[in-house]
Amino acid sequence: MTAAADEVVLLVEELMPLLAMLWALVPSAGGSPMTGTLSHHKAGSPAPWHAEAAMTLYTITEEARRLEASIRTEVAGHPGRRRGGSDANTVEAFGSICRLAYGLPPESASRAARIVARWIRDARRVRDLGLDDRPQLLPVRPGRRRPPCPYCGTYGLRVAMTDESIWCINRACTDHDGNRPRGTLHRSTVTGDGMISWQDGRITRRRDLA
Repeated sequence: MTAAADEVVLLVEELMPLLAMLWALVPSAGGSPMTGTLSHHKAGSPAPWHAEAAMTLYTITEEARRLEASIRTEVAGHPGRRRGGSDANTVEAFGSICRLAYGLPPESASRAARIVARWIRDARRVRDLGLDDRPQLLPVRPGRRRPPCPYCGTYGLRVAMTDESIWCINRACTDHDGNRPRGTLHRSTVTGDGMISWQDGRITRRRDLA
């Protein structure tokens, strides 16, 4: 039971940066999750409008609420209150899914993991379309601050979501070898946490980005 629930948690952690990428591609009113602000997304926003990202984002956020209600019904005997449509509610739904997964029997937790894995595949498909390969701010969950560059302390980190390469745009910034910092986003094979491997050998882990 624990192993299947652990898989749900790891998959949700893998999904969150991809979800932030989708939020960045879909225009919003009143702020952006990429900068730590919360807002509702609306289909009537002015261009640019990334249709594939919008549809994928809508599907994931709607199905996340349904999955949360389904798991809560199985664990607690009731679906709970229907969540609103804000980004904050979406993030809370994922947190609830992770917590409730530990109360599920193994087969139900595995089924939940397969659903989250499908969301990851769908989000990656949008990323791999290559329709928007411009450098983006480092994806963070809504409500969290963007992490500063570990070398210069500025908020100059940018990432290309197609290959998950990362660098600092501060021209005065250098790594331990005297070069402009460049690295790669990936996931630890030991803990499953997100991390950045820099070209000078430095490793930045999730706790360093909190």
